Amino acid sequence: MSRYCEKSAALMYSYLDQEMTVIRRIRIRMHLHRCPPCADGFHFETRLKDRIRTGCHDEPPAELYDRLRTFLQQHGASGESR
Repeated sequence: MSRYCEKSAALMYSYLDQEMTVIRRIRIRMHLHRCPPCADGFHFETRLKDRIRTGCHDEPPAELYDRLRTFLQQHGASGESR
């Protein structure tokens, strides 16, 4: 793993979340074009983030709401027992 690979890996989530300067993004993008292993890693993380974002739409079971309501009635919103 080269120095550029290590640096790109360390900045992966900042890159994916667009939390860096344009210049730094361009440098990482250039590295990804030249380095298939790093590009594969970034591609995997991108797909994982997308899957997590789109795959978490299941409705919780009704019993969970009942249990939560009971807990809050017993302990209050602050978590202290009444």
